[in-house]
Amino acid sequence: MSGGRTSSGSDVRKLPRIKLSDQVAEDMRRQIARDSLQPGDRLPNERALMERYACSKGTIREALKALEVEGLVRMVSGPNGGPEVQSSSIDIVMQQLRQYLHFQPVDFKHVYELRKVLEVILVENVIGKLTEDQYARLEENIRLCEEANQQAARAVVRSAETEFHDILCEACDNVILVFMCRFLNAMLRDLVSFRSSSMTEHERFGDENIASHKQLLAALRANDAQKAGQIMHEHMCCAEGFMRRLDASFRSDLLSRF
Repeated sequence: MSGGRTSSGSDVRKLPRIKLSDQVAEDMRRQIARDSLQPGDRLPNERALMERYACSKGTIREALKALEVEGLVRMVSGPNGGPEVQSSSIDIVMQQLRQYLHFQPVDFKHVYELRKVLEVILVENVIGKLTEDQYARLEENIRLCEEANQQAARAVVRSAETEFHDILCEACDNVILVFMCRFLNAMLRDLVSFRSSSMTEHERFGDENIASHKQLLAALRANDAQKAGQIMHEHMCCAEGFMRRLDASFRSDLLSRF
């Protein structure tokens, strides 16, 4: 072999070297999954981990820090302290996905291709599952939107409109669906820049959203999944049309938002 090629002339490409701390962190993730560890369960302390992986304290601490940043473990202080398993926060997971999307071409059209499908599934999923407290919060959300729309507080209105959908997520028993809907809501709430100076357009869109949310609430209380799904689909199509008219676009600072 000469000049980076095999005898057959093909290129030899070096595989990236995986840091030892990353290998340790990955094995610990697998242990958590393999042993079905739950939040509050303890992992071995630093000394035991050093012996298990035959590596230095610095390597173990680097691996644990990576898991801590991911939200998978937390470090308990004190004489009996050490790494403790915890449930990853949805906010941390969304932040990691945001970091990925920062380097990808994303626009609102991609968001609504998903929302038009996922929000319909969401509203059909929560039929019969909403609590009276959640119903009350949905009603209060509509009242807030009405008040803010009358006062031309467009930022408040746009934020509250997505919070209505977040409340629906609370009653959903499909964790993957919840994550996807909440992430899309967060993107719309924090990354969409409304470029129109027309308050009339914003007020009309606010009125349409309020009307749709009232219809959705009535269908939910009636446990009418078909009606709720139809209303939600029309609601999402209306929202997409509004974004097109306002030439909505995503800012490029995904890493510093929400």
